[in-house]
Amino acid sequence: MVNNPYQRASQAYQKKSDDNLTPLQIVVEMYKGMLRNVKLSKQFWKEGNYELMSQYIIKTFDILEALQSNLDMENGGEDAQFLHRFYSVLFSALSQASSKPNPSEYFDEIIVYIQQVHDRWYKMAYGDLPIPEDEATPPQTEQ
Repeated sequence: MVNNPYQRASQAYQKKSDDNLTPLQIVVEMYKGMLRNVKLSKQFWKEGNYELMSQYIIKTFDILEALQSNLDMENGGEDAQFLHRFYSVLFSALSQASSKPNPSEYFDEIIVYIQQVHDRWYKMAYGDLPIPEDEATPPQTEQ
């Protein structure tokens, strides 16, 4: 039986190499999964592949649900309250993305929003180690 509640939650992003990760590192991995999924959702929207776009949004919902279900609202204080609101806003934003006037731009806004919180988790999990390039949001070139 796994004692770490984030181990179960990490199944939402389907990564099997977390056995040696700390709970904070698992959260970082989950945020990486959300970033990847939203970027893929944007890509599939641009390609007109709405079925795959929806599949990646649903994968992100699964991660959000796992993260939210592991919040300790009794002992987590303002941080838990912030994260609860953050996850609710993300769920709502992703639910509406394809109906926005410019979904591509809206996906970019969601990515930036997730990236900011990812970077905070990363700093808690890894200290001053630089964020790997594949986890950093590239500069936006699209207008």
